[in-house]
Amino acid sequence: MINLFERFDNQARTLYDTLQLAGHAHQTIVLEDDGFLPEQIMTPYQFFANYQLTGDEKPRYFNQVEVPRYWEIKGNSSEATVKDLGVERAKIHYHHGSKPRIVSDVEWLDTQGRVQYVDHYTQHGVNFAQTVYNTRGQKLFRRYIDQQGLEVIYENFIAKSIIVHWQGKAHHFSNKVQFIHFFFKAMALDTSAFVINSLGLPFSAVYRLNTPGNCVLFWQEQSGGHVPGNMTFMLQGNHARRFQVVVPDAHEYQMLTARMTKSERRYVFESGYIYNYKRQNMYTANVVTMTNSDQLPHLEHIVQACPNAMFHIGAVTEMSDKLMAMERYANVKLFPAIEIETVHKLYQSCDIYLDINEGGEIINAVRTAFDHDLLILGYQQNAHNIVYTAPENLFDKVQGPEQLITAMKDVQLKKRYFKVRLSYQKKHVHEIDAKDFNRVMTRVSK
Repeated sequence: MINLFERFDNQARTLYDTLQLAGHAHQTIVLEDDGFLPEQIMTPYQFFANYQLTGDEKPRYFNQVEVPRYWEIKGNSSEATVKDLGVERAKIHYHHGSKPRIVSDVEWLDTQGRVQYVDHYTQHGVNFAQTVYNTRGQKLFRRYIDQQGLEVIYENFIAKSIIVHWQGKAHHFSNKVQFIHFFFKAMALDTSAFVINSLGLPFSAVYRLNTPGNCVLFWQEQSGGHVPGNMTFMLQGNHARRFQVVVPDAHEYQMLTARMTKSERRYVFESGYIYNYKRQNMYTANVVTMTNSDQLPHLEHIVQACPNAMFHIGAVTEMSDKLMAMERYANVKLFPAIEIETVHKLYQSCDIYLDINEGGEIINAVRTAFDHDLLILGYQQNAHNIVYTAPENLFDKVQGPEQLITAMKDVQLKKRYFKVRLSYQKKHVHEIDAKDFNRVMTRVSK
């Protein structure tokens, strides 16, 4: 069986991790390579470019981007810029992972400040692709480059065509599905069984194989009250390949099946996800917040109201005098210009993540808190990653901090209250155990 994902976003990663944890170590193919994939995942680019690792590769930091002489690079914790005599010539974007200031993309600008082209980098610091835009901001084409600087894939976004330079020949394709089928053949893949998570390109590629086999769609989207047309089509049952649907979201499953015929419902199953936490919550009153802003609404009130909680506040930059003044409280510890090793230690020792800071999320803080089984509490208006934060654990900032304070006091008062709040979080992310997940996989694999 092959996992076929269009891109490796958070939902694809969650499904991938679930399958791995349940013992389904399928070969995984991601069609759109962003340069930061787990190394066991294959992409068309990696295959045709014969992408190899020597063990000496390092990510590219913002100040290592190649620029013309006398141009300067200036960066902060969220992004960097390239300037020529004060004129902005490029924007450097970071990968939102655990390491700060790692370059993922560089947008090069024309004299009018419009994006001319974008250089794309891998987690190993390799400039592996370049996307060119017209003056209206439309993508024209993308060139994928191997580690020797040679073009291996050329994708024309206007003509929807692709050229692959492989084994001394140029292979032309009029659409992406043809290209994907060529990739399957070049890899000599067994295409009898697939797991997909999209009714877009992955479904089109599998359906147009027009060969017998099995395909399981994990539906991870919200249908908005109607069954998608492609889903109705795949469940008709008169195709060369058998298609089935697994829905991890219980509410979405109920909504979809309520609008299906009896024959369609036979091929639709409810499931969930498995999570491999890096530690187990110990139900302590140790609280952590990661911020690059001193705007943490009602922080002082919260600290004063919860004297038995220990608040750990970290920033990858230096802290303002306003925030540094919070250290006058005995239950506050500040970590300006925090090191990654210290971040890891805080996530190991704390059990509550307080998501109240204004501005952007830093170092993937909320997802990391979730991965460490921390209870995530915060404000509705400031929540940085609602995928992992239960609505019951978010409170209205405008009404003041009293509801948030009450929740924090409750979980400190009794472990039972803490467990209830944590159960909201686990239900929100559709958590199930491996046994229940594999029961569904057995049914769809028959």
